[in-house]
Amino acid sequence: MAKPPLPHPILTTPRLRLRQFRAEDTAAMYECFSNPEAMRFWNQPVHTRLIDTERAVRSFIDCTPSYYRYWAVADAGSDRCIGMVSYHDGHIRSKRASIGYMIDPSRQNQGLATEAVGALIDYCFGALGLHRLQAFIDPDNQASRALAEKFGFRSEGLLLDHLRVGDEWRSEMVYALLETERPQQ
Repeated sequence: MAKPPLPHPILTTPRLRLRQFRAEDTAAMYECFSNPEAMRFWNQPVHTRLIDTERAVRSFIDCTPSYYRYWAVADAGSDRCIGMVSYHDGHIRSKRASIGYMIDPSRQNQGLATEAVGALIDYCFGALGLHRLQAFIDPDNQASRALAEKFGFRSEGLLLDHLRVGDEWRSEMVYALLETERPQQ
């Protein structure tokens, strides 16, 4: 008999509650996924139909923790979803994973991504016992590059035409952080 899955961990920061996605988060995520500014560096085209976001949120809920897990980034007071963080491309047995993050543009520049990503990194190195985290970042995404560098991630190089989004090829920078090189917080 298979073991039941462990409950989705809840991560907290002073202003945020990172929790499992729920179907009612679809409208908030559609605000992000349908926003060309929010999606200009993302790995998928802008969502033009709510059904696309509904499918995405369902996949965030039905995750396979040994490969990927998504958290809704929610305001601690209202529990309203304002974005997401994730680890994905996980090789938990190999002790490595990639991370991703998105905060609603109307809530950016308030340090919320720093709080959310910090909690995710703590979870990955702590609870999961990972050795390496990486982030694939568009070279023009200065804010995301600065956030990664704030946590000690180092650029390992540029992958030319690494990602296809719609009809467009995009290059990505690889940033990585080893648990043994993590700055003391």
